[in-house]
Amino acid sequence: MARTETYAAIDIGSHLIKGVVVSEKSDSWELLAYSTVKSRGIDSGEIKDAVAFRDSISKLLTNLEEQLPGVTRANFVVSTNCGAFGLESLTEEMVISETEKKIIGPEEVEELKSRALKKEEHEENLKLVMHVYPKKYLIDDTKVVSNPIDMPANKLAVELTAVVIDKSLSNVFDYSLDDILPVEPEVSMSSLAASEGVLTTTEKDSGVCVLDLGYGSSTLIAYFTGIPIRLIKIPLGTKHIIKDIATVLSTSLEESERLLKTHGSAMYQDIGESPFDVEYKGLDGRTSKTVKMEILARIVHARLREIFNKVRRAYREVEAEVPEFREMGIPGGLVITGGGAKIPRLIDLALDILRKPVRIGTFGTSSNETLLGADEIVEDPVFSAALGSIFCVESVEQEEALAARRKTGGFFSKLIEVFRNLW
Repeated sequence: MARTETYAAIDIGSHLIKGVVVSEKSDSWELLAYSTVKSRGIDSGEIKDAVAFRDSISKLLTNLEEQLPGVTRANFVVSTNCGAFGLESLTEEMVISETEKKIIGPEEVEELKSRALKKEEHEENLKLVMHVYPKKYLIDDTKVVSNPIDMPANKLAVELTAVVIDKSLSNVFDYSLDDILPVEPEVSMSSLAASEGVLTTTEKDSGVCVLDLGYGSSTLIAYFTGIPIRLIKIPLGTKHIIKDIATVLSTSLEESERLLKTHGSAMYQDIGESPFDVEYKGLDGRTSKTVKMEILARIVHARLREIFNKVRRAYREVEAEVPEFREMGIPGGLVITGGGAKIPRLIDLALDILRKPVRIGTFGTSSNETLLGADEIVEDPVFSAALGSIFCVESVEQEEALAARRKTGGFFSKLIEVFRNLW
């Protein structure tokens, strides 16, 4: 009988907490359960009410358990953007042999990376490494390789790109989930997981930017040669659109969110003299009001235009900093994912401002494994991070680490144990 593994991913956002459960068999992946609940106790990416926060997680688990009894026996992955994330470049070298050259094995490679990470934790006491991408290895100060295993050497050096989180600022990882989750989860940054979950291998290798259009903020991640090279936070998201609608139309945030979801549009030009009016409730929750579709679209358009102007500046910074992009631009253009990617005509606005290739990114557009029984979910950008965190953990490891992972129980698990001892 084929062995089956079950994975549960929880993606914690400032507005929604998303959960998916999938099973892995020898020849297929299948969606078993999924759910979303409103985030409580989180404001501007920080925990403000730990009790309410844990209640939200418990409610999500209950929803998943109702669909799939026994879900608590799954392997858990938790992802979030709640925290101060950044990219760091790390380097380290070690002597393999003082005399004759020695064949490099997985153990030496893992030891080298572990030294680099320990050094980062020691020197930058306020930072915790979340993900590691090996960029290149240098053998005996002369030969650059992508995978040094089975090569002879006296000395080996590595250059890593690490995704780090500032421990000095409050984030969801400061609050133990041990009393809620049955096992210690692996952890991930939501925007990075979403990027890995929606991109193709060709896009990541050739160059591409991903915009995770979130609720409280947005994140732009640029890829080149298969790894992230820039991470830029934009302090604007769909929350700001909702607040604009509430202010202009004198209604509640809940009603504004409903208007955005049901009638919002990123473009107003083609609506013109449409006689169609949208009905909504005033601040008292009882008074009926109406607004023309064009007016609502203008409100949405104005804030989105501000967001994409900031995206354009960040995009141009990446083009200017990477020599390979300066003449021909970024081959993959911009891929938009996250909850904000569902706003109608968003691509039209992005194309108008960026004048670059733009597409919406979902798990279904990626190079990842096909997920059975999940047609609706794989095409929903809201679930990009949750699905990506399950399917793409191994994408942050080079081939030389896979053998070691099978022997040691997981590269990420080992990293988490190292960092726990350093706190």
